[in-house]
Amino acid sequence: MKILREGDRGYALAPERGRVEIVYEYRTVELEKSKATVENVLVGVDAETGEVLTVPAQSTPKLKAAREAKKEGVMSVRMPRELDDVLHLVADRYRVATKQFAPAVIRHYLALACADTDMARRLNTLSKSRLATGKCQKDLRLRMQPELLVRLRDVAVATEGATRSAMVRGAIVAAKEDVLDGRARRQQRQLEAISRAV
Repeated sequence: MKILREGDRGYALAPERGRVEIVYEYRTVELEKSKATVENVLVGVDAETGEVLTVPAQSTPKLKAAREAKKEGVMSVRMPRELDDVLHLVADRYRVATKQFAPAVIRHYLALACADTDMARRLNTLSKSRLATGKCQKDLRLRMQPELLVRLRDVAVATEGATRSAMVRGAIVAAKEDVLDGRARRQQRQLEAISRAV
């Protein structure tokens, strides 16, 4: 695949004018349907009028990511404050910022639960533990892909009538057991890889 650079020139078809010369520039682009604004997108611009005429293939993943981000669902969970402490402790163990790492940890366990019934049962059981059933005074908002939200709902229902919120609380307790209590080396390695990526 050829990677175009800002300032490269080419040709494109302009409405009612035919083939015109274009210059590739980085611009802020507003997506029509979602109205999302995406900064620093390489586009082909009419050299005379400045009108955007084309988007090269290398820019489509950035635009797709912006569209997908608009589609993400937000899940709200009420939980005991102690679970928030657990998320901070786990993030501290990997020396990363809690704000970015905590949602990734929770999504990791939820994705595992969606793929493995044993993990789903484990999260459901942990959601009933003393740590997870305290007074729910903390709000947690998680952004997730709609597909994961749907799968999680189905798994929760199939797992002894659990709820998605219960599965989230169970995921946090699982992270405590696996990382802070040192119970699962495999999970620790996976979370370490995640910590390096956030």
